[in-house]
Amino acid sequence: MTSAWAEIATILGVFALAIASPGPNFLLVLNRTIGDSRKSGLFTALGVATGSGIFAFVGFMGLILILSTLPHFHIVIRILGGSYLAWLGFGMLYRLFTSRGEQSIDPQVEPMHISPLHAYRSGLITNLTNPKAWAFYLSLFALVVSPTIPLLSKMMLILAMFLISFFWYATIAILLSHNRIRPFFLRWQFLIQGGIGLLLIWLGGSFLLLR
Repeated sequence: MTSAWAEIATILGVFALAIASPGPNFLLVLNRTIGDSRKSGLFTALGVATGSGIFAFVGFMGLILILSTLPHFHIVIRILGGSYLAWLGFGMLYRLFTSRGEQSIDPQVEPMHISPLHAYRSGLITNLTNPKAWAFYLSLFALVVSPTIPLLSKMMLILAMFLISFFWYATIAILLSHNRIRPFFLRWQFLIQGGIGLLLIWLGGSFLLLR
């Protein structure tokens, strides 16, 4: 039992460190929160967390190892992920330039430019099509997770990974939308969102050009 709990703690510790590392998910939640609202950021965080839960489920069921052996699977994921990130980046830049003169700078106002479903879906797809996420989960379940973990423990781990992911990204959305912090980001909103858009385009392009 002690070794099982030690293994669970190791899995969750490695997962938490990976989640806390800045990447496409972080950039997306940051952009949704600054550019739209706290509500949009939270729904994006929920979508990202759902993706984490799906990764955990297919990983514990052994499906992620099977999928990774399919012919050209990594190439397909890389193309899908790179294309989606680049599309998100171009979309952010387009919305930023077309709505620059219409956005409110009042920190008390949180206009909802996109629907909660759109925010949720973008978070989910960004996570699931991230080639680095696939590489991380494949390594996690191949090297760290033991096949002897009881089913109940697996279910608990899936839930824990979902909650850790949601807690982290929801915390980011809540902190960035706080009345004392939001005005700073709004003051530099154009540069920050423009930088995020360019970063996503660069990340997408790097995935597409990776050999």
